[in-house]
This record gives sequence, C-alpha cells and structure tokens, in this order.
Amino acid sequence: MNKWTINEQSLSNKKYQILAVADLCLDILVTGPVQPQFNQVELLADNYSLDLGGSVGIFASQFSKLGGNIALIGKTGNDAAGEFILKRLQHAGVDTGLIAICENKRTSMGLNLYCKNDRAMLTYLGVMELITPALFTDELVSAAHHWHIGGYFLLEKLIPGWPAWLRRLKLNGVTISLDSNWDPSGQWNNIAELLPMVDVFLPNEAEAMALAGKTDIMESGRLLADLCPLVVIKNGEKGAFVFQDNHAIHYPVPAELVKDLSIVDTTGAGDNFDAGFMYAWLSNKEISVCMEKGFRCAVSSLMALGGIENQIVKT
Repeated sequence: MNKWTINEQSLSNKKYQILAVADLCLDILVTGPVQPQFNQVELLADNYSLDLGGSVGIFASQFSKLGGNIALIGKTGNDAAGEFILKRLQHAGVDTGLIAICENKRTSMGLNLYCKNDRAMLTYLGVMELITPALFTDELVSAAHHWHIGGYFLLEKLIPGWPAWLRRLKLNGVTISLDSNWDPSGQWNNIAELLPMVDVFLPNEAEAMALAGKTDIMESGRLLADLCPLVVIKNGEKGAFVFQDNHAIHYPVPAELVKDLSIVDTTGAGDNFDAGFMYAWLSNKEISVCMEKGFRCAVSSLMALGGIENQIVKT
C-alpha cells in the first residue's frame, strides 16, 4: 500500500463529512404484468413512480437521513426534472450548494420498466455529459473528511481525472470509498489504478468478479484486497463478504430483517447499503456494526418503489 505524507493543517479546515460527484437523474419506474410492445399496442401498467435517481443521489439521501453531513457536486438542467431532484435532495438534508443548473442540457433521466422479476432500463445522460475534471478545484481538496465515488462509468469524462485527484485527496488526509457500479464496456478503466488509494471498495459480486477476471467470489475478493485495504462484496440475499487484513468473513443478512419481507423494488439497494456502511465506518464502528447498518438500509429500501422512498430516518 502507498504511504501518504498528510498535510495536517488541512484536516482542521474541512466543512463536510462527505463530498461526492453526483450522477443525478430523474428515475421513472413503471411496473406491469407484461412486457411493452411496439406497433402502437397499449397495455396497462400496475404502478409507477417518479423519484430521485442516480447511485450517488440515493447514497447521499440515505447518508443524510441517518444524520450525516454530505454535499453533492454535479449538474441539473434548468427544467422541472432538475427542480424536482434538488427539492428531493434538500428535503433529505443534502447540501446542494455545489450543484450547478445548466441552460444548454436537460436533466438526466432513467426509465426503468419492470416485468416478472426482470427490468429493462433506458438512460438519457443529458447534463452528465458536461461533468468533467474541471470541477476538481483547489477549494475542494480540503473541503471534506471523506470522498465517496459512485456512478463511475456514467460520468465518463471524469474517468481520466480520478487518479490525479485521488492522489491530491490522500495527501490532504481524505479517506475515500468507491462503488464503481457496472462497466457496460467491460474495460474497467482505471479502477485497478485507483484501488490502492481507496479505503473502502464496495462492489457487488458480478462487478468484483468482472474486475478481477475470476469466476469465484472468494478468489476475486482476495485479489482485490491485495490492492485495497477493505473490500466489501455485496451478494444480494446471501449477504456480503468482507476482505481485510488477509481474512475473509461472510456476513449473512440478519434473519429478523428478512422475515416476512415483501420485495417491491431492488433499485438503489446497493447504494443504500453503502450509505449505511459508510455512516457507521466514518463513526469508527466495528465492521460487524457497519455491516448491520448497511443491511438495515438496504432491506428497508426494498419495500417501496424507487431508491429513496423507504429509507431509514434517524430519530
């Protein structure tokens, strides 16, 4: 692992607990008994939802509702969708002061069509295409104790800028978490280069195996843990595996959380897990406590359409 000479003075100037570049979008979710058909065939849907979408937006909403202090950097269009997204974030307690409103591009949108335990997705990138490494300004280097990276491959123009930016963050004592999500190209650009600078890596099983080039979750986890000190591989209803200090531990989902569970929608479950885990991790909790917090947030999100409707709120 790299050793970093930290600028200690910067540690006392940090305003936020977490900063993140957001892949913000309006999520449109439609459920129905049959698949859509073309040739002007009209079918009836069972239900629909409009909600805040994007991996980082969902993460930030849950992290803030738990009591965390998080600000997002990003862009929306000057349109109804952008206004809706900002209001949802603000209602959750997320700081939106670093989100720019753009005139020349529309707010990003994700259309999710659900049918018989499967779904099809269409994404309009819109303002996401305007997010570039130019947003990595000097003022942001020492603005937060932690950076979370999500929606990595959707924010394509940022990919070349991440290695240099993470090096600057590490020199300023900033911790980093990464949930890359799936790479549609299959190339996994720069991820291996980033992992030695990442404190917590949070892939799911498919992502971990694709990145490691393996077909076994344990082998993949051990390989990734050679690059990153803490690897948490999410494995759906089977729980998750933690790889740390040359040890691998399987954590099942607590039985009391899934007893009589009726799953409505899996959108954002992984992002909600990340938020719960990182909230506990940044509070210096034991890994077992971090895992329980992550599971609780993930399972709660399964009970409603969309990624934020049934998030846990600190009381």
